Amino acid sequence: MKCKAFFCCSLGLLSTIPVLANPAKSYSDDFNRAEFGDVWMSHAKSFEIKDGVLHAWMNEGANHGAVTRAQWNFGDAEIQYDFMFDGADRFNFVVDDKNCKEVHAGHTCRVSVSKRGFSIQDDYTGAMNLEFRELRKDPANAEYVEKVLAETKVFVPFMFEEGRWYTMTVRMQGDVMTVDIDGKREGKLKSPGLAHQTNTQFGFTVIGRQMKYDNVRAKSL
Repeated sequence: MKCKAFFCCSLGLLSTIPVLANPAKSYSDDFNRAEFGDVWMSHAKSFEIKDGVLHAWMNEGANHGAVTRAQWNFGDAEIQYDFMFDGADRFNFVVDDKNCKEVHAGHTCRVSVSKRGFSIQDDYTGAMNLEFRELRKDPANAEYVEKVLAETKVFVPFMFEEGRWYTMTVRMQGDVMTVDIDGKREGKLKSPGLAHQTNTQFGFTVIGRQMKYDNVRAKSL
């Protein structure tokens, strides 16, 4: 009964997700400066700007990936950035609503990238939803948990080369998220939680050493 109730709630998310009245129109950063600045919030001393590029790494012995977020209010949006694997195992491009209490750490959606491909994930309805996380603790809900995860996440095989720059474009519009690599459409997910419209930040979580980022461009749709 509990699982069924949550599933019904998930289907009704589109009618209950709040809408941001006046999102900012755009944000950009080419990192052509010396200091990190106030827009990007970081939880560890593992980010620095060198030669116009953002360098990011996970500190040795840390129990969580290195986190940095750009503070920007938005709903439907297109966010583009350049990235290079330079020793890191993987990274997450994460979208958060720090005012949202229904999900862990405000996570609403993400793209999780490794050298073998990337996952597009609806965190709001799926893995980071607090009610759903409670359900996962009970083995009796295993079948339902697997079903929800399958509906809120898609994996796209893609071989990323170490030391090469790529451009990723993440487009969030309504309940659909698409991902382009170097201008070519590679992945798409349709899931109700992607329609969340009061996001307050986006950025990167880096696992391993290290990643490089440049030319961040974001615009509201």
